[in-house]
Amino acid sequence: MGHSSFADKLNKSQQKAVLHNHGPLLVLAGAGSGKTRVLTNRIARLVSEKICKPPQILALTFTNKAAMEMRERIGEMVSAKAASAMTVSTFHSLGARILRERGDAIGIQKNFSILDDHQRLTILKQIVRSAGGKKLEDKHEEIATSISLAKNASMDPDHYTGDNESPRFLKIYKAYRSHTLKRQTVDFDDLLLLPLELFENHPEILQDYRNRFAFISIDEFQDTNAVQLKLARLLAAPSNNIMAVGDDDQGIYSWRGADINNIMSFQVHFPKTTTVILDTNYRSTRPILEAALAVVARNRKRTFKRITAAAGDGEPIMVYKADDETEEAEWICGAIIDQVKSSRFSFKDHALLLRTNAMMRRFEEEMRRNKIPYRVYGTMSFFDRKEIKDVLAYLRFFANTGDETCLARMLKVPDRGIVSSTMEKLEEMAGKRRMGLWDAMLRHSDADIQPQQHAKCSEVIAFYHLHAPHFAKGELSATMRTILRDSNYMHLLERSSKDDIAADMRRENVEEILRGLETYECKMGNRLPTLAGYLQDLALLKSDESDDEQETHAGVSLMTLHKSKGLEFPAVFLCNLDDALMPSPRTVDEGNIEEERRLFYVGMTRARRRLFLTYPARKIFRKKDLAVTPCRFIREIPEQYLNTNLMVEHEAKKQEFVTNFFEEMRRKFSEKTPLSAR
Repeated sequence: MGHSSFADKLNKSQQKAVLHNHGPLLVLAGAGSGKTRVLTNRIARLVSEKICKPPQILALTFTNKAAMEMRERIGEMVSAKAASAMTVSTFHSLGARILRERGDAIGIQKNFSILDDHQRLTILKQIVRSAGGKKLEDKHEEIATSISLAKNASMDPDHYTGDNESPRFLKIYKAYRSHTLKRQTVDFDDLLLLPLELFENHPEILQDYRNRFAFISIDEFQDTNAVQLKLARLLAAPSNNIMAVGDDDQGIYSWRGADINNIMSFQVHFPKTTTVILDTNYRSTRPILEAALAVVARNRKRTFKRITAAAGDGEPIMVYKADDETEEAEWICGAIIDQVKSSRFSFKDHALLLRTNAMMRRFEEEMRRNKIPYRVYGTMSFFDRKEIKDVLAYLRFFANTGDETCLARMLKVPDRGIVSSTMEKLEEMAGKRRMGLWDAMLRHSDADIQPQQHAKCSEVIAFYHLHAPHFAKGELSATMRTILRDSNYMHLLERSSKDDIAADMRRENVEEILRGLETYECKMGNRLPTLAGYLQDLALLKSDESDDEQETHAGVSLMTLHKSKGLEFPAVFLCNLDDALMPSPRTVDEGNIEEERRLFYVGMTRARRRLFLTYPARKIFRKKDLAVTPCRFIREIPEQYLNTNLMVEHEAKKQEFVTNFFEEMRRKFSEKTPLSAR
């Protein structure tokens, strides 16, 4: 095959990248610009034109799925045999392979095992207990995050200069490292850091790998961290036959240790770089692309790119200001149903993108109500989260003391000190007397249990009698808030979270279920809100979900903006664009507004043909009715790309519906009523 076959049907900038042979190459690939095609075509060309042999190819990416797809596509162009001789993998898989092959030089045996997150936390918990005393015992997840970030920044305990300045932290980090290595175990971050140490301390081993990998390609370069950059620099030197593909406008993972400067300063690390900008977008229509570029162009830290839309003109972006949060979800579901009915799109052509998982509840509820098939993508359903199950267990128990599963869960979160032997005795008594477990607990004085356990049972009964009357009065959300506060639940939830971000998400999830209760209370108007009523509404919504639908997934996709990266849909809704939530307040506080703007850009550029930006005019927050300020990024979109007539259309549609309704009634009336009776 000659040059042309691999550069056929490619645009000028794509051809330039595919036909590049030696030296460093940076391909800045905007959203939807065909970067995977460029990457795979170039590798296939290097091999088929005998510029290098298949085993000399190293192609790195960030997910196993992406690596598999890349290998398959290369295999289709050369041969499956040639593709299987190449090293196409994730960074972590490459690290594990290097350690298995040559790790013995730094004391790592071939049969080392890789710790999963649960094992890693268990080990840290033990170390924290012995090294850090009582104060730090519940901070093991926070410490785990600090250790992970230190490793991603290529800092072992001897060279640590990170943010966690506690001397105890360093002691724990050292103890954790020696504990794991002594047992021939490594964690995920070690799969990058240990090969780096190996190369730095054993130049002869590094040389072997340099000889092996003559051509290196790295995808999603904006997501690399300090260790990955160092590994790339070591392996590519001195010839620097390295191709990096990425988009500085899509760097959204700094919280995981990724450093956008790696792609921004690529030319500094690799002098004499050829830079190619893939300047044609094959995904979105012109209004969507131009609007997204206008937003991200406000970032100071980026490379200027002029990108055009191959799809040409399309409909403007629709901005919809709903009356409130409920109406926002109703309108979106209505818009989806309209588009499916008019055969413009199917359900699976639609995606709803949100800033956090916690925001999904009301959209899920509304879709269930409208029998719209949907799937929560890349995360569990809102109702399957631990903290939501905890809160619902309380509500279900207070609604029905016979629900023993919820009673058991309530006794454990937080732990109320009732031991399993006591539960066994109470169950035994309940069996003999043919009563429920709660009734047995109410008669605990008859049970043969330890004196201090009688006291614990009395505390639980007092807790129930304190809150049950308030639930009965219809004070659902306020009572649940009191329970969470008095039982110290929120504090314990935060302590059990991996880090501040996980704690924030869990807090938001709990806040969201409380807001669901508040919305239900408001909806009841003058009628008494009851726990049974709220739970019944919820159960009916949940019972509509069929497993088959989830498996085949012919429905709408719901996901966070972060999860949407790399995906595309014909019609996309960016929902709940409340400036208090998007951009994330934490990120704004930390001065990282540019990353939030990149996240918004990622969301906008998922859309192929239609893009909807929606927000409520008002929201209920802690029982207060508040006005919502729309997300500041909407104001950064030039007006020529927006449909600002939507509100007028919306009002006109309402009016048209009313008129049509009365016309229809008048017609039916005149048909059924004989003239003589009129």
